[in-house]
Amino acid sequence: MKKLFLFVLTIGIAFAVHAQKTTGDISCLKGQNQINISFNYEGVTYDGDSESKYFKSEDLAKKADWRAAWTSTYRTEKWEPQLTEDINKENAKKKMECGDFPEATYTIIIKLVDIDPGSFAGPMSVPAKITANAIIVNTETQAVMGTIELKKVSHSPYFTAPRPELRVAEAFSCVGEAIGKKLSKIK
Repeated sequence: MKKLFLFVLTIGIAFAVHAQKTTGDISCLKGQNQINISFNYEGVTYDGDSESKYFKSEDLAKKADWRAAWTSTYRTEKWEPQLTEDINKENAKKKMECGDFPEATYTIIIKLVDIDPGSFAGPMSVPAKITANAIIVNTETQAVMGTIELKKVSHSPYFTAPRPELRVAEAFSCVGEAIGKKLSKIK
């Protein structure tokens, strides 16, 4: 029983702690009521492969509707809103809202580096993982104020959706939580 407890505790800690590094000064966001968010997928890889190689290796090239949804609808209607919602949940008490606010003083650019969609295999499933940078810039000048580096942020290993876009949505949620927690600590 003791070994099982230690195993569960170790797994929990491994998934709860995401490698994060903050550079620059993100305290510029202190007191901001609205922060613009934008997403940049340029050059994103999928489990280390280019998008075209990922689609070929997964036999997804044959599913044109799914591929089109992966690069548009899933991003704009599932992943991005989930990430934004979770940032806002973490900062509800601060009355700091992130979203589509192009007139806001600051913008957080979510630069996706790698999306590992994980895999579904029942109890042996592998969660999706996302590596990204949250780059805080002055909206007008595009001067970089600070960056939050997020490496291999993943969701719970118990979330075992058979569809990769759903696993990725859950990982986006975890990225939103991680960014939100960083922003909530701004004094």
